[in-house]
Amino acid sequence: MNILVISNFYPPHHIGGYGMLCWEVVNGLLERGHRVTVLAGMHGVATPTIEGHIHRRLTLESDLYFYRPQSAIRYPQVKRRNLAIVQELLQQEQPDFVFIWGMWALTKEVAKEAERLLPGRVVYYLANPWPIDPNLHRSYWDTPANSPLRTAAKQLMRMPIRFWLHEEWQPFNLQFEHVLCCSAAQRDQVLKAGVKMQNCPVIYEGIDLAPYVAQRHRREQRDAECEKASAPLQLLFVGTLAEHKGVHTTIEALGVLSQSELARLHLTILGSGHPHYEKRLHQLVRDRHVAEAVTFHQPIPRAALPNFLGDHDVLLLPSIWEEPLARIMQEGLAAGMVVVGAATGGTAEVIHEGENGLLFPAADATALARQIRRLLTDPALCKTLAETGQQNAIALFALPRMIDDIENYLVGIHETTLSHKSLSTVR
Repeated sequence: MNILVISNFYPPHHIGGYGMLCWEVVNGLLERGHRVTVLAGMHGVATPTIEGHIHRRLTLESDLYFYRPQSAIRYPQVKRRNLAIVQELLQQEQPDFVFIWGMWALTKEVAKEAERLLPGRVVYYLANPWPIDPNLHRSYWDTPANSPLRTAAKQLMRMPIRFWLHEEWQPFNLQFEHVLCCSAAQRDQVLKAGVKMQNCPVIYEGIDLAPYVAQRHRREQRDAECEKASAPLQLLFVGTLAEHKGVHTTIEALGVLSQSELARLHLTILGSGHPHYEKRLHQLVRDRHVAEAVTFHQPIPRAALPNFLGDHDVLLLPSIWEEPLARIMQEGLAAGMVVVGAATGGTAEVIHEGENGLLFPAADATALARQIRRLLTDPALCKTLAETGQQNAIALFALPRMIDDIENYLVGIHETTLSHKSLSTVR
């Protein structure tokens, strides 16, 4: 099959697991003999580039962290250029399918144009709720600024901007004829919001299990050493440092614990994010007097992640938003970590309280502290949760299984399309 993949981000220039997963699926399809071309956003590059089968040519709506009002002025031109690139590549590649991946921060008309030019042959993989999320322009202009003066200035400019970009405030409808969802939670969230998806089976995201499962032996060795040395329980957060990820809840939870409990654990926060939010987290550590129990760690190469997870006991997933299916949750489970997550989205779908992990209400620091306390006082529970969680990961999250399912789905559509063409020819 000949497939054109469209995505906002594509490695090595990506901001999370969604982009990394796209890269892995593309490579898997290439290894199986399919022809795949990738059209991605220009995140991470200054000018349009073409690297073999990868075209980094689409312009995003704005800077991801610092929206600039001038982005609104030039956006109609950006949109026209993006649509022209899609038309050009479809004409050039003549794909059997367009496979649309992440679209947040990218012109949604790109997907609409693909549906127009290739009716019935556009497939989506939803691993975040971009169809119902406001674009960057709406997000900026519809929210107050961080000071009364700036809020007043924004309100003054808002009406002409809304007139100029009126389409960005209108309901945006796509056909969504073929949609693969990363979890039932993601599917149900989008359907509940009123998006009409005609065919939307769930295909769980996959990961390369081997380097994570291999951490079990290292963990057993470390656990034996820890029993002798009374080492602290190692807690870990991994991800983007952003409000919706709920990183602040982990620090607030430590503030609920007693000094004697804090002495028996350590929290590592691995990641980076918006500078303002990072500053807030550091201040929160000082305000809650938990500095000795917290370490901020800069992002590491993905190849180093399995060993990093193997050095920690508990993975915290405090997301406030409806996390569709956190890749780091899959990796943590596979590595034999105890997963303690907010009971939202795909986390609540995979983690079953007291069986393969622990749950707490989103943004409830006291409830999170209670679950951490349970792990501090019950080593047997830790071991049971970790073992069951790893077994679940092996059963559910193998990358080859995911690529099998996607390939079979695309082949089914391809055969149906060819069959319809044959019938039309006969008639």
